[in-house]
Amino acid sequence: MESEHSSVTKQVILEKLIELNPEIDREKLEKALETVFDEIALALICGDRVEIRHLGSLVVKKRKGIQARNPKSGAKVQISDRGSLYFRASRELLKHLNQETSNDNAS
Repeated sequence: MESEHSSVTKQVILEKLIELNPEIDREKLEKALETVFDEIALALICGDRVEIRHLGSLVVKKRKGIQARNPKSGAKVQISDRGSLYFRASRELLKHLNQETSNDNAS
């Protein structure tokens, strides 16, 4: 299954939703999509884990601050604590990805 887009943006998802649900008003679909993304972002900001079935899970892991060095001046710089976003693909997604890879290699 080859994608017709080089990257999937919120606009691409919205257009697909409109195509699949022509009976629903565009503004309502746009608001629903915006709400979904806002809730995912809010959950991550609050430190919650976000799980989307058949896709994977998102979690923010805290990274401790470190003492670093500016390579140009040699001055020591303190880097504060921060969060990093991690994505773990579901088994279903990994299975599909690996099937695609196996089919590509067999051709």
